[in-house]
Amino acid sequence: MAENLSRNGHVVNVCCAVPNYPAGDFLDGYSNTARREDQFGDVKIRRAWTIPRGKSKLTLLLNYLAFPLASSIAILTRKQRPDVVFVSQLSPVFMVIPGIVQKWKTGSGLVYWVQDIWPESATITLGIRSKIFTAILNAICGWLYRRADIVLVQSAGFIEMIARFGVPRERIRVLSNTAPALYRPLAPQDAPEHAAAIPQEGFRLMFAGNIGESQDFDTLVAAAALLSDRKDLHWIVVGSGRDEERVRGLVREKGLEDNIRFLGRYPEEAMPALFAHADAMLVSLKDTPIFALTVPYKTQCYMACGKPIVASLNGEGARIVTEAKAGISVPAGRPGELADAVVRIMNSTPDERAAYASNSRRYFEENYASAKVYGDLERALEDAASGRPRS
Repeated sequence: MAENLSRNGHVVNVCCAVPNYPAGDFLDGYSNTARREDQFGDVKIRRAWTIPRGKSKLTLLLNYLAFPLASSIAILTRKQRPDVVFVSQLSPVFMVIPGIVQKWKTGSGLVYWVQDIWPESATITLGIRSKIFTAILNAICGWLYRRADIVLVQSAGFIEMIARFGVPRERIRVLSNTAPALYRPLAPQDAPEHAAAIPQEGFRLMFAGNIGESQDFDTLVAAAALLSDRKDLHWIVVGSGRDEERVRGLVREKGLEDNIRFLGRYPEEAMPALFAHADAMLVSLKDTPIFALTVPYKTQCYMACGKPIVASLNGEGARIVTEAKAGISVPAGRPGELADAVVRIMNSTPDERAAYASNSRRYFEENYASAKVYGDLERALEDAASGRPRS
């Protein structure tokens, strides 16, 4: 997004954390003393002092609190006067606070792009059950969401979740995820560099992305156990995350080391070449009401590469896979139905899988193409910057 805005003539400055996601430790070459300032093309990057996410809930909480505090201090000590501030709001919601500080300081327009709905994302991930604490979080989140001039949401299912906090509906717009241009269909012979890491026979079902609590690997592993006798089926996991160690232990406990292969973390640039060696891609989320509103970013990436999809999802994500005729979707949290879906796509004919692949790419081009998404983004930023009536 930053690159696209810069290419269209806008001056873009980024304030972010020192990279430590998803592994929980600072990435090689980065720290609170190294590479705090950087350049990405014409985009200037400043990294705020950061506490890494670590592996515990305590370090995750400290990470959540460190960024808004450190970056707000940085904003107060700098003389920047942006026309508009854009916050890509994942977790935690407190990451919008520096944007509010900048708006208070200079009167800049303020736009959020909501990817994770709070407080539900916190209460589910951290297992918070206290009604008092949840009520406090609700009050804080409502105040934070109402500070934005425009709230962009990643799916239509999020609109009600933002409006419930008293944000006028005319200030809420849908901005879907897109996928960078590097995501494109590739044939296996066009990506020989990854052939050795992935079985070249049988059926390859690939999951790519974060290995976290939200991705419901318990269901994926249980489905793999149900199909453990299918030696022609290979479950390929690309990525890492906070739940990886536990998931690997679960795989060992069930004796599935020969069925499920973990490739580890790769740079995003390698994803299309890895996808080229998969017969179908896998996307999953836990069976919770909040995740039923979400369309995982990997869905658009899979579609951009023209891949058939097996989805263990509820709600919006399931609707899109079904509507696109891009693969097979089953309800979240049901290992038996997921196993049946995997068998169905394995038993599908080459023509049927080719149709899934074609439909997947077509749906991406019609609904998530970068030109459409970035055009919607620019209009929102310009409206917030100019103070024009919002629509």
